Amino acid sequence: MKEQQLQDKLDEYYNRGIQHGIRMMKDKMLLACRKGTPIEIDGRVYYIRSDLDNLKEIMEREV
Repeated sequence: MKEQQLQDKLDEYYNRGIQHGIRMMKDKMLLACRKGTPIEIDGRVYYIRSDLDNLKEIMEREV
């Protein structure tokens, strides 16, 4: 295998890994949103809400 072919394969595998990691984080965030559980990032806890949950809360505050 030539050096350029090897580099192309390494780049392809790297990009696949990045895409897989992005899909995993999306799945993790959606699951946390559905379950109402927090996600910890850098020692802080964040709750993920859907756009509909956020709109519902805004509407309830306005009444």
